[in-house]
Amino acid sequence: MVNWQDPSLLFNDYIALIKLNHALAGIFIWEIVTTLSFEWDVLRGKRPYRWTIWLYLGTRYTGLLTFIIFFIDTDGPRVPCFPFMVTNFALPYASWAFASLIIVLRVTAIWNRNIAVSLLAFGVWAAGLAFNIRSLTMVKPEFNPLVNACIVIHTHEGLANSIAVLVADIVLLLTMLIGLLRHANKNPSGVWNLLYQQCIIWIVVAAIAEIPTVVFLILDLNDVWNEMFAGPAVTILSIAASRMYRSLSKHGSITESVSVLPQFSTKVSVPGSAHFRGTNTFGPISFASATQSGSTRSAHEAPVFLPADQVLQVEFVPNMSDSSIWHENRASEVAFKH
Repeated sequence: MVNWQDPSLLFNDYIALIKLNHALAGIFIWEIVTTLSFEWDVLRGKRPYRWTIWLYLGTRYTGLLTFIIFFIDTDGPRVPCFPFMVTNFALPYASWAFASLIIVLRVTAIWNRNIAVSLLAFGVWAAGLAFNIRSLTMVKPEFNPLVNACIVIHTHEGLANSIAVLVADIVLLLTMLIGLLRHANKNPSGVWNLLYQQCIIWIVVAAIAEIPTVVFLILDLNDVWNEMFAGPAVTILSIAASRMYRSLSKHGSITESVSVLPQFSTKVSVPGSAHFRGTNTFGPISFASATQSGSTRSAHEAPVFLPADQVLQVEFVPNMSDSSIWHENRASEVAFKH
């Protein structure tokens, strides 16, 4: 039977971990370099600025900093272990928080800011974040002269945290999937198909990234194997989150009206054109009187449309119960026509 605590085996496992993380760092750096034009276009104003770009940047560059810290530990000068390793754990936790918050915002938009669903989504995200913070307080680093680097001991104590994060992601993704399926027949547009496909992909990605870590923490072979899949998880989740964000942003940059919320009636007016053009600027949105879900829509009410650009970026799903929104946008439309 293999003695997983044998010093020579631990040394070989640690060398394998170093090589794996160097390879992952190369993939991650290549991803950032080859896609840097996206944030550069936002900076230059060629793409519309949305506040969610900070979540996108957060998940990308906290992941990059994670590998930089790892390089310092394995290839650089000796540093104090405790603050160094706490930082090395905090960065991937932050990357997860940014990526998961993007999911939370999508969930709230897809469910039209339903209070119960929004509280559930933010509550689950906050619970995962709390477990990550708890995990930081349990980090026990020490310097290992065998490998000449700082390592973390008693990593099995992070099992509860890994399970909590996995459950949080599954709950968020399933909530988003259910919300999409509720409107599947009423919104057969390319936007909703894209959102549905990305939701399925994200469920698979989360499983591939997080389940191996949970499994090896349960097996608890040794401290190195308990951390072996942390690097792949950071790489997979960060790249997947940023690519899906870019895909949605590029899809939404094409002005199109998309049937989104069947319980409300809206009309999109684009200045200077009878049809949509390739621009990111939308005209005033006038909202007809709100109808409750399941009620009969009168003959004069228009179909339900919202700009894809706003729906995809999950920044603006108006509260249609507020009649003042209708009057404000109606006044804007009348002023424009005159």
